[in-house]
Amino acid sequence: MTLLVSEYIITHMRAQIRITAFIEEERAKKFAEIVSQIGVSGTALLNRALPSELNYLAKLPSNSERGEAFCRFAERVAGGKYRRFNITLERAEAERMDQLCREKRVSRDSFLGAFVAFLVYGEKGVCEAPLKKISEMLMNPRHEYEEKRKSGPPADTALYDLEDESFTVVKAVPQDNPYSFLHHEEEDLNLFEQSFPKFRRAWRDEEEEKKNGRPENK
Repeated sequence: MTLLVSEYIITHMRAQIRITAFIEEERAKKFAEIVSQIGVSGTALLNRALPSELNYLAKLPSNSERGEAFCRFAERVAGGKYRRFNITLERAEAERMDQLCREKRVSRDSFLGAFVAFLVYGEKGVCEAPLKKISEMLMNPRHEYEEKRKSGPPADTALYDLEDESFTVVKAVPQDNPYSFLHHEEEDLNLFEQSFPKFRRAWRDEEEEKKNGRPENK
């Protein structure tokens, strides 16, 4: 068993590779802060998201030599502080990224820097930061739930279309407490006992056993 586990670990390690990039310090710091808040590994997140992002890079026209030289010049002119950014990627994805960067004449650091910037800042005029949305959702999983309850109709609503003389029914959005099924009114319990005498006996037997000291199942 130990040998099999060791072989699996070695095989898995060979399938991955650690790469180092230099990312603009502020965005690298922001990325680290948000993934820490979310409670996930930055490496794991990038591993999941990178394959689909590489599809965008694959569709990018290749730079000319002058275009590549200008990109490198622009990076130097921009200045600013950069931070070492270490990530472990699936070897196949890391190799694909390197190949695409060579084909497109784009530096790997520039590509990864732009990707991290999108994750932490979003795309102006298109969408807000993906990591911000993930963070908000995890900190308040019922955010969308509450927004729907506020904006949705509390009762079924019929909408009449004058143009084609048809009705559309907009279903009500439930407004009950989502845990209301855990609360039982005495009136409902009495009705249950009357309707299901077999269950009533079993329930009362269980209550009696609890009183006599039988531990309750959790």
